[in-house]
Amino acid sequence: MLKALTKFPLFAWFGKVWKGLSEKFGGGKTGDHKSLTIKIVFGILAIGMALTFNTAFQQYADESQKLVEAGAEANLQDYPGMLPMAGKGVGAAMALIAFFVSLWIRESGRMVTRHRLLTIALWVACLGGLLAWLPTDIIATQSALAGKALAGENSSIPAYVGKIVLIGFLIISPPIVVQMFFRLGLMDQYVVKAFLSPFTFCMMAFTSIWLIFDFTDNGPAFSGLPFSRLAEFYIVQFPYVILFVLPIVILLSLLFALSTMSKSNELISMISAGRSVLRILAPLLFIGVYTSVISLALKYDWAPRAVGLKEAILQNALSDQAAKHSNSPPPAKGLWSKSGWMHVNDFASRTWFVGLVPWELSKPMGNVIIWKRDAEGQPITMWQAREASWNWESETSDWTLKNGRVWNYHKDKIPRPVPFDTLTLSDWNETPWKVLSSSQNPEFLGMPGLKMYLNANREMADKDLASFRTNLWNIFAEPATCFAMVLVAAPLGIVYSRKGVLGGVTAAVIIFALMYIMKGTTMALGQGNRISPFMGAWVCNFIVAGIGIVLLWFRSRNRDVPKLSKVLLFLVTFGKVR
Repeated sequence: MLKALTKFPLFAWFGKVWKGLSEKFGGGKTGDHKSLTIKIVFGILAIGMALTFNTAFQQYADESQKLVEAGAEANLQDYPGMLPMAGKGVGAAMALIAFFVSLWIRESGRMVTRHRLLTIALWVACLGGLLAWLPTDIIATQSALAGKALAGENSSIPAYVGKIVLIGFLIISPPIVVQMFFRLGLMDQYVVKAFLSPFTFCMMAFTSIWLIFDFTDNGPAFSGLPFSRLAEFYIVQFPYVILFVLPIVILLSLLFALSTMSKSNELISMISAGRSVLRILAPLLFIGVYTSVISLALKYDWAPRAVGLKEAILQNALSDQAAKHSNSPPPAKGLWSKSGWMHVNDFASRTWFVGLVPWELSKPMGNVIIWKRDAEGQPITMWQAREASWNWESETSDWTLKNGRVWNYHKDKIPRPVPFDTLTLSDWNETPWKVLSSSQNPEFLGMPGLKMYLNANREMADKDLASFRTNLWNIFAEPATCFAMVLVAAPLGIVYSRKGVLGGVTAAVIIFALMYIMKGTTMALGQGNRISPFMGAWVCNFIVAGIGIVLLWFRSRNRDVPKLSKVLLFLVTFGKVR
């Protein structure tokens, strides 16, 4: 297939360019693609970190300039902190150092030297990435870590700490894994390399397919959308895309790698050398555990928020297009997750109608109407505002309304409007979280958001909290699918005849398809409070992992995996006997 592709003029031209680059920058050795690929990866990382630092510096300069123009009204506390910008600057510098270290990697050099240089470059780059991300994230959530968040929610401090730990592990794990790989024996390294080649190809292929289909499906909404928002639309979705395609990528990669090794009798040679099947598969089982942990770091907060952000961007783009086609006023600026939401505060006799719900609850609401009622339920005052924001730092829980009117109902019940530009209302017990938390979709919330919602609504009925509890358990269950796929694919990929290859692949694909059907069914049952939230999220993994363990037991005993027809016949016979 690859040879056929290289006959096309465009692919042939790219092949010549790549060969020339390999000879020039790969250490003087023809076809040294590995060294060139490493240099390109570190170069892209250095450029990306430099652009991130430049963006942070520009934001800091713009905010500082605005405060300087404000003159005496600006206090020293109002100036933006320099720590996030400094962290990104140090990260960019370390990424550049890592790139310079990678330039010394030569395929013609000693293997020990290449390994040492690659490990050093990875450690420097990953530590730089950690320094660039950690200060920004901690400062952004410092109020939540202190027990009070920007939208007035009851924060779950363990959930935020877990997020920092998992993302920190995600950033710092590559050099650790590479060092572990270099210390493996030759057989273990060979098994890992046999898996990584199809894994890389499948990951790129499935990601590209998803990107093409998504762009085709959402193309009409992108007309008139700024390039920056379009880039944001796809960049923020990468955690979700990786999480979505990773199980099928692991399944197909393992099947291809193990079946190829089986057909070339390499597995039989390893077994003849004294290694058991489980010992041969040990590196692949570790890969299953590692990818599950990486998936957990993505599923913990990034992937659910990415899905919600995608829906918000699409909704805003479609709203802008509808306003243009109907020649109506465009919606208010901002990123809105929902249109039209009502909240009733019986304790204070106030009713809120929020026309535009912000994607981040700490941001101002759009098109807000608030009614104040008397003891008989009759309106006393109505506030209508283009924008409403809550000042979480004020001691009196101030609400600021902008560009609106106040309607006062007197004894004659005839409203008399009074316009205003800015109006401050104090001593109200509502917060953005109390007004808008029930509008949140549990599928768009990560662990911090789900824990906050469940902690704040413990008194609600189980059926009302079932969807949130099921999605909470699913944050841990969905990443574990990667390990379940390894347990299934490993025994089905080990075959000793050409006939067995097709049977193993077919069985694995059927199990994968049934798993997704079963997963959707059990999640729906859990969210509907028909079964427990824990079982709704985990039962599918338990069944698939159990099948994989049974199949692995047969392979570890050098026994053939039972055929599906024999299994069905046994079940039917067993049922008749009972």
